[in-house]
Amino acid sequence: MEQLIGYIKNFVIPFFLIITISLIVILLFKRIRYQYTLPYRHHIIRKSEIFLTEITLSKPDENILKYKISQFKSEIPIHKNWCKNMLIDDMIRMKSNLKGKTAKNILSIYKQLDLNHYSASLIRDFRNYKKCLGFYHFQAMGYKPGIHLIKKYLLHPNQIILSNANIAFLALSKGNWLALDKIPVKVSRITTIKVMDVLHSENIPIPKDIDLWIHSEKKAILKLAVMTMVFYNYRNKSAEIIKLLNHEHKALRTDVIIAIRELFLYEAEDELLSIINYETRDTQIEILETLAVIGTKKTIAFLRNKIPKQEIKDVKLKMVFCYNNLDSKGVDKLGLQDPDTQKMINHIRKLEL
Repeated sequence: MEQLIGYIKNFVIPFFLIITISLIVILLFKRIRYQYTLPYRHHIIRKSEIFLTEITLSKPDENILKYKISQFKSEIPIHKNWCKNMLIDDMIRMKSNLKGKTAKNILSIYKQLDLNHYSASLIRDFRNYKKCLGFYHFQAMGYKPGIHLIKKYLLHPNQIILSNANIAFLALSKGNWLALDKIPVKVSRITTIKVMDVLHSENIPIPKDIDLWIHSEKKAILKLAVMTMVFYNYRNKSAEIIKLLNHEHKALRTDVIIAIRELFLYEAEDELLSIINYETRDTQIEILETLAVIGTKKTIAFLRNKIPKQEIKDVKLKMVFCYNNLDSKGVDKLGLQDPDTQKMINHIRKLEL
């Protein structure tokens, strides 16, 4: 035992102490070096911004463009990864604000600076976040030859890589939903938001198989189907959308309620009225928001009966809002019978002014 204690004191503790001190020294050195090179980096960033702005707006011919790019490469440390990342970030930012031929000039500069090879090397990197960064570079730059490299990851076992690869592939292929059924449920919310962004920014035509998606057993596909139908104002599957109000997943039901509102599915009124009493407070409020848009005399009769009995303030306020939207004179009569309801009416109308 004494031997073990002596070994720990004489060897283990000094070893870990040396390792700790070494790490601290390395971190301090990196921090000092970063601060020392910061002005130089800012200079390069400013130089690249000026170059990209001038070269993009002036639209030089091919020979002049090649000469200027060659000269620019000799003036910056393009062999450094931080410089490549900085250039690509600047190009993505500029491209997002440009259209037509001007945007294509950015892509041409991206290729002539060989930054497409750097993005490809990120995709081939063993680290997941590097791969996803490479996908994003190709997607944001609109680098279509990158499709062949991205395609290899459409069925990747890692859900984050799979999701990001599919989004980039969708954007670059302008609507090829090749691996849609492989989109993981766990990242469906983030993925769906990204898909909606791609649909909006790339003007992708409505998917041919959208009628099949609404019959999927996967929550992720159903969610994507509903949101895509809203995006394209597609009402051909209204009965199937309404049927999803009885789905077991609350988040999907909420998406369906919003979709009914956005698509003006008046035929959903009866189903919404039949489920409202069995839903959670938040879902009830969402249903009332939708009934305020599609409701008829049936909703008005329901509200006239329920408002005086409702004890949950948030729900009652939304009921009054819904009633006011559908029949402002009718809700005034109800307000005369209940001071609390009248306060809510006053509050709602004050917000509308």
